[in-house]
Amino acid sequence: MSSDKGQTEVRRVGIAGFGTVGQSVARLLCSGRYPNLLLTHIYNRNIQAKKVDWVPRHVVWTDRVEDVLDTGVDIFVELIGGLSPAKEWIEAAIMGGKSVVTANKQVIAKHGAELCTLVRQGGTALGFEAAVGGGIPMVRGIQQGLGSDQLIELVGVLNGTCNFIFDRMESAAVTMEEAVQEAQALGYAEADPSDDLDGLDAQAKIAILSAVGLRRRLTSTDIPTRTIKSVGQMEFRQADKLNYVIRQVSRVAVDNAQGDQVQALVTPALVPKS
Repeated sequence: MSSDKGQTEVRRVGIAGFGTVGQSVARLLCSGRYPNLLLTHIYNRNIQAKKVDWVPRHVVWTDRVEDVLDTGVDIFVELIGGLSPAKEWIEAAIMGGKSVVTANKQVIAKHGAELCTLVRQGGTALGFEAAVGGGIPMVRGIQQGLGSDQLIELVGVLNGTCNFIFDRMESAAVTMEEAVQEAQALGYAEADPSDDLDGLDAQAKIAILSAVGLRRRLTSTDIPTRTIKSVGQMEFRQADKLNYVIRQVSRVAVDNAQGDQVQALVTPALVPKS
């Protein structure tokens, strides 16, 4: 879809998933800040209950994803989460000539390589920056800022929910259960926060960063992961005496001494205060 000659081409956008993230994306698209992007379709189950009056009248609301995939949408934004049917919908969009934007860390961690192959074959694009780090451009920073370097190690705190929980346990001396409840009340944690607390969220993120930064594909079985549920106030008091804090740390590294083997883990760990 093109506007008058000399003006920027307008790309039509369809969103699948109108939860918290989907609504935030829709608000950005409807704000007028991105004149070259036009929201045209919104998919969600039980769509009638999701309709809001701030979305322009031209937007099509549907509970059939085919209404998005089989139209002239240029960019398909997948925000339903989970492996299936998200992976199949992303594949269908790419094979239909659409570019895809997703925050789905599970799909990218497990199927990112094959999806990127489809994208190269079809001449479209796959954007997954939001799958790691939210608004922090980690993927772009590695691909563009460090693209000519040979990285051998990536270490970081990748899960914001656990970071909030540990910060509250440290600063307010609350229990983990109380910190989790605070996180849920503020919308930082899901009703079932197991993926965060057990390290599965961070595990998927470090797998993505390994593929992007170290060019090493890892599966979940390659990344030992420890829950943070066993960490209590006693551990924080001991850490404080040593001038440390506790954080959920994710790490992946190439071990040259072991024949370039890759070692990775997600675990609660001591981090220096300064």
